[in-house]
Amino acid sequence: MTPNAAGKHVCKITLYAVIVLELFWMFVETRGDFANGILFYLQAQMNIYVWAFFTLLFLSSYLLGKKMGAGLIKGHNYVKAAIIYGLLESVILVTYVVMMLISQRQWGNMLHTVPELALIIIVPVLLLWLVAASSLKQKMK
Repeated sequence: MTPNAAGKHVCKITLYAVIVLELFWMFVETRGDFANGILFYLQAQMNIYVWAFFTLLFLSSYLLGKKMGAGLIKGHNYVKAAIIYGLLESVILVTYVVMMLISQRQWGNMLHTVPELALIIIVPVLLLWLVAASSLKQKMK
């Protein structure tokens, strides 16, 4: 397995996780009134900040996946690598969210939402990287 293939593999796993998460969010948004719920969901998704977040998510998944693949080829521990790269990607994403909140001048909301958002971002990203590292390790055998 090459580092490029590892980056593509991590991106593919990220895509699967995003699809499941988006379907869950759509289900939650449309549970009462489907017609209005789907419109609100689509309006929330057609936002430049959301598209930038997903672009940053997939770009960092690919680039960090390449680095993790190179490390796994050298024989590094896959759990340790997954935690390191998962936390690194989480820091990138949380930094983007904080910068977005600062640029929109939402100082009052920032103190209450950043810890919750950080937790909502860090836990799934770490799980995603653990699954990706485990499946990469299995492919290398």
